[in-house]
Amino acid sequence: MLYIFAFIVALVVTMILIPPIMKWADKIGAIDIPDERKVHTQAIPRVGGIAMVIGSIFSIVLLADLDQQYLAILTGFIVIWGFGLWDDKCDLNYKTKFLGQLLAVVIVVTWGDVVVRSFPFIDSTLPNYLAIPLTIFALVGITNAINLSDGLDGLAGGTSLITITIIGLLAYDASGQMVVLISMAIAGSILGFLRHNTHPARLFMGDTGSQFLGFSLGVLVIVLTQSVNSAMSPLIPLFILGLPILDTMAVMGQRIYERRSPFSPDKNHIHHKLLDIGFDHYEAVFIIYLVQSALIAVAYFMMYESDALLLVIYIGVSFFVFGAFNLARITNWSFHAKEEVNVSILRQMIRRLKDMGALTTVPTQLLMIIVPLLFISAFVFAKKVNFDMAVLAALLIFIMMLVCGLKLKMADILEKAVVYIVAVMAVYLMPLSNSQTEYGNIINILFVLVAIAFTLRVRFSHDNTFQVTPLDYLVVILVIIVPNLPESHLGDSGIGEMAVKLVVLFYASEAIMGLKARGWDLMRIGTLVALLIVFFRGF
Repeated sequence: MLYIFAFIVALVVTMILIPPIMKWADKIGAIDIPDERKVHTQAIPRVGGIAMVIGSIFSIVLLADLDQQYLAILTGFIVIWGFGLWDDKCDLNYKTKFLGQLLAVVIVVTWGDVVVRSFPFIDSTLPNYLAIPLTIFALVGITNAINLSDGLDGLAGGTSLITITIIGLLAYDASGQMVVLISMAIAGSILGFLRHNTHPARLFMGDTGSQFLGFSLGVLVIVLTQSVNSAMSPLIPLFILGLPILDTMAVMGQRIYERRSPFSPDKNHIHHKLLDIGFDHYEAVFIIYLVQSALIAVAYFMMYESDALLLVIYIGVSFFVFGAFNLARITNWSFHAKEEVNVSILRQMIRRLKDMGALTTVPTQLLMIIVPLLFISAFVFAKKVNFDMAVLAALLIFIMMLVCGLKLKMADILEKAVVYIVAVMAVYLMPLSNSQTEYGNIINILFVLVAIAFTLRVRFSHDNTFQVTPLDYLVVILVIIVPNLPESHLGDSGIGEMAVKLVVLFYASEAIMGLKARGWDLMRIGTLVALLIVFFRGF
């Protein structure tokens, strides 16, 4: 369960750091100003990468047994972080960017022994005088590929999350503990950032984040394919890294063909081409996610196939992707009618559902019903309720009655604290998925409904701002406490599931308690009834 904790720690640290860092963005000049080649139309802070790097490094240092390779990779992260922050502040020229990337790459190659020694179609390992320059070139290229692909809200973060997930999964299957832990930490930081980066974004990751993701993905995929599981084809990284690599090679090739610098800016990336043929922002990002997922599926299911077959497949995918764009350009095809270019079918449907209240009111009502129901059912169907838990319930009932009887200044905080504690108690007593009981299946279905309802409410509510709340600090406390709980109480196989359910309940409860005035009476009543059940069963 170390990997789950690495994910949660990075997620929480990133989430907590982002709000104060956003306030700091204007002071350091890290603001992304719109221009003719950018999609957004207003100035947006580009400091998300700062929080992502800190969250990832903090999680790794806290949980890993650091050896030389760990230290080399972490040092590379810090170098990338420093130059990326400098770039976000001062808009460095590409030569200075390369200097920072080259320094970070040389550190992991020479000190961390992250080297490509197995090459496609070559049976023997490459000598160092070839392997080291090749690795440096590849890592610098991958770092820039992710950086260049960061053109739409949620695009670089989402594709990187998909990629880092498959890297972690493949490493887990091959017992590559270091790669799994780093992958999970980075995945947590990406998820914490994406909360602010979905369209319309309130925050960008900046070059700090995109270079960090490119560098880390490159390092991890090399360690995975060259050390952790060297039996897989050396061409598998092309599929794992997917569209960013394909996009970068195509764009730079076109620039060179047009006798321009390969680093000159333009609007020829895949996401620009999708927008040009009529797809809106949501659809363009979704299509790229799908294609990236398809390439990763090929990597997962064909990792041991011949280099020749994989190369043919990759070339075929490349011709298909860019052939489709050329065909659309030649035939002047557009996904939407010209008068509807800015209003897609998907967006029309979403707008209609939102106007009906189906995406705001209905999810809120579901949360107000299901969350108290989960509390009550957990205590009703629990096999045993300990005396200590009954005593705790009595104390919480007293607090709730005190809050209701007296108008205390801290009433909201106390009530929320009670709800969070009840959520922990409920998850602790719920059956795990492997219990194979009918009640357990119903609980899992209810959790899925809660997660969907919460996502819809947050996405389509009028208030899209984010503030650090007591919930976020409770998640931090959870990260500290859960690893120290006795294994005999939770069991290895159930900690991850319990952590996920607890996070879902925390955020769903926060959504309900954030309603105006006394709009969460049903939640309050359900919590009190649940506590009374615990009290009577425990005594």
